[in-house]
Amino acid sequence: MGDQMTPEGGCLYVCSTPIGNLRDVSLRLLDVLREADIILCEDTRQTRKLLSRYEIPAGDRLVSFHEHNEAARIQWLADRLREGKRVALVSDAGTPLISDPGDAAIAAALEAGVPVVPVPGPSAFLAALMASGLPATPFMYLGFPPRSRSDFARFLAPYRQLPATLVMYEAPHRVANLLHWLVEELGDRPAVLAKEITKLHESFWRGTLQELESRLAAEGARGEYVVVIDNRGAQAEHEGHESEAARWAAAVREVERLMEEGCSHKEAVKRASEAHGVKRRELYNRTLGE
Repeated sequence: MGDQMTPEGGCLYVCSTPIGNLRDVSLRLLDVLREADIILCEDTRQTRKLLSRYEIPAGDRLVSFHEHNEAARIQWLADRLREGKRVALVSDAGTPLISDPGDAAIAAALEAGVPVVPVPGPSAFLAALMASGLPATPFMYLGFPPRSRSDFARFLAPYRQLPATLVMYEAPHRVANLLHWLVEELGDRPAVLAKEITKLHESFWRGTLQELESRLAAEGARGEYVVVIDNRGAQAEHEGHESEAARWAAAVREVERLMEEGCSHKEAVKRASEAHGVKRRELYNRTLGE
């Protein structure tokens, strides 16, 4: 198949498909779709459109495979792979497993002892990251966030202080909430709001999270969104907080030491505040019990 040797016997091809523009296909993907015995589809109607565009006969090869039926299909899939069938796994758009079904199919193929072969191609979050103008390394892909405010706070907690570019997806009716919550959790970070990537109305809005929130309120939300956030300032802020806490701790210890040496509380506070650059009145209050 193309320039790559076709595995003998059963094989699972994990295929990336266009995320909007149907011309974003590879010659290798078209070869795989022509020659596969079975095409596992998130939605057979979407896959049929792609096959029709490139005049690839669908026949009876299209089988629905999505989050609601994959458990029931797994044994059937494993049996077909063991029989030597060549199976192509596709999602509606983009790369399987990236916020799309596919994990169970991969696990079934590995359990059956057949090769899993990637057929790489489009991915919305990578396309958004490429064009965002924000640092691409390091980055953390977070997928779709939870819908409730409390769940979102728990979801984001491990990444608040991560000095990296954060990338996530969101639907148009929830993206305004997401931007507002991000401001509350991260502060007003530089960010990019990308929508309809590779399609006619593709756009990239750049600014801070609050600026994007205001623009979205004025212009409205349409299409599927990728949100890219520059969170590199988190580490410096965290280190700044730690440094400030360390100064206060050192100042308190200095007051204790000076008082043990016979200084009055007032004099000890005066010396310690000058030595460690903290506010005298607050240090006085913090050490009243000493």
